[in-house]
Amino acid sequence: MEPNFKARTVGAVVTVLALALILPNILHTKKETSFQSQIPPKPPTPDWVDESENSRVRIELNDLASGKLQTEINPPEPAIAEVDETAPATANPSTSALDGNGGVVSWTLQVGAFSSASNAVTLRDTLRTKGFKSYILKNSKTLLDHVYVGPMLQRAKAEETKAQLILDMSLEGIRLQQYKPE
Repeated sequence: MEPNFKARTVGAVVTVLALALILPNILHTKKETSFQSQIPPKPPTPDWVDESENSRVRIELNDLASGKLQTEINPPEPAIAEVDETAPATANPSTSALDGNGGVVSWTLQVGAFSSASNAVTLRDTLRTKGFKSYILKNSKTLLDHVYVGPMLQRAKAEETKAQLILDMSLEGIRLQQYKPE
């Protein structure tokens, strides 16, 4: 048997298959220019069907099908400013909502630090059941699990939440600090 017999046989089979698949497309003279939908028209709705619930949707679908809604949609004209608007005089750049790195300044409340992770999880879950957004971070230096509530974008909201935590949960020593994502 020749050493290249397998390669020649595989090449011949691939060539025949390629011609069998491609040749009909090349020789086919009738080209369809558009796709014709085979979806039949909507059948009439039976009398026993209550259309009051679906009437608005049906009207909108019928309007879409007829092309009526295309003519009714008119986008508003864009407003063109001839003069640059200046910032209001009451804006104070020193109370910017961005920190020095361009990140958003937000606030968080530390409500506890635990050496036992289960105690931290219990407090976090209790806070969540009372509607507070809470999370746990492990401090790599002290190995304590810190429980936080927040973050909140406004310091006033954080102070309100602190007062609410003191009233609702009788928590003491809550620490307000700037949130720093890790």
